[in-house]
Amino acid sequence: MKSLLLLVLISICWADHHSDNYTLDHDRVIHIQAENGPRLLVEAEQTKVFSHRGGNVTLPCKFYRDPTAFGSGTHKIRIKWTKLTSDYLKEVDVFVSMGYHKKAYAGYQGRVFLKGGSDNDASLVIADLTLEDYGRYKCEVIEGLEDDTAVVALDLQGRYL
Repeated sequence: MKSLLLLVLISICWADHHSDNYTLDHDRVIHIQAENGPRLLVEAEQTKVFSHRGGNVTLPCKFYRDPTAFGSGTHKIRIKWTKLTSDYLKEVDVFVSMGYHKKAYAGYQGRVFLKGGSDNDASLVIADLTLEDYGRYKCEVIEGLEDDTAVVALDLQGRYL
């Protein structure tokens, strides 16, 4: 539909420009902005991080918002971390943050928090790692009706002495 609209606009401009026998001193520029493009982008700087049992690790996650998008900045940002199960059929809640409200779940209580290095940093710090912490984690950022995710794998190496 957008392609058809663009072709119609170009043909109208071309026909108008060439309908008279004189030359215009300026060109017409038509700007078409995609209405349904992504307004929120979530990225992990590393898709795999390494640590050891008993240690601490930071799972990287940053998000970027389109400041020109309607409604951007008017909704509270919700950050949700989940652990993906080995069969990918279920997710285990790890941590949720929205403004000053923060909640850690089950065995992660007292061991997880957001790094908070900047306003767009959703990186999760896990302290006192256990063997059960090994696996893949999903960072989901939600603002109003927009959301995006990134996945980070945590690999445990060796033994903590």
